[in-house]
Amino acid sequence: MSLREVLARAGRAAERFGSELQGIVAREQYLQTIRPWTGRLPEPAAAGPILESRRLVGSLLLVHDPATPWQLHRDVLTVDGQPVGDRDARLAELFADPAVDARDRLRRITEDSARHNLGHVTRTINVPTFPLILVHPSHADRFRASDRGQLHEDGARVRLVRLRERGRPRLIRGDRMRDVALEALLAIDEETGEIVRAVLTPQGGDLKAHLEVTFGRIDALPVRVPVRMWEWYWVHDVPERDRYVEGEATYDDFRRYTTDVHAPVVR
Repeated sequence: MSLREVLARAGRAAERFGSELQGIVAREQYLQTIRPWTGRLPEPAAAGPILESRRLVGSLLLVHDPATPWQLHRDVLTVDGQPVGDRDARLAELFADPAVDARDRLRRITEDSARHNLGHVTRTINVPTFPLILVHPSHADRFRASDRGQLHEDGARVRLVRLRERGRPRLIRGDRMRDVALEALLAIDEETGEIVRAVLTPQGGDLKAHLEVTFGRIDALPVRVPVRMWEWYWVHDVPERDRYVEGEATYDDFRRYTTDVHAPVVR
């Protein structure tokens, strides 16, 4: 199978993601830490001192927006075990009223949840479905793709694809609206087009960052979903350049939110 066909299948899978998982809610357990920066690139589950930590537990909501079918919305429920809001009331209000301005309400939920992020780095890519943006047809011309071979992973034959961003403006902007170039290595299921694993390395200006997402199969769900995310961020041009922010999240308890009426579709 050609690389072009693999990417075409990946694009169709990204488009399907939102419609197939409409109304899905998942539990997110998200540990954020601040660690000393040594100049060496961090590794997962690394030993060493932790300067500060925060444990967030919340929900990820998928409300289908055709413009961004990959987009999940984070709703933090507890911070270090302490409740921060009435999650059931928010979900009921969002899903039960077909006349509600869903996009605006989701934006407010997401912005409110972002205030619980630990550390000095503002980040917008710490959403496990972010890799789907890279293969979505609306961004197909933004990246230069190269074939890195085949292997078997998660019970499937996958194609390794290296993507390098070439379009401007960049998908990611840093502080003061600086462009941040994005590279990625994706493991794509050749048969379904679904991403099995993604490693993203945004680099630009004073920022170094890394995002890894693993997708897996869950019973009763029609497509692979994120099951783990690991990330870190370091910025040079700040007083806190002697430290970096790390996060590790797992996803489980996937369920379709049901009320007496349908889940909203953003238009």
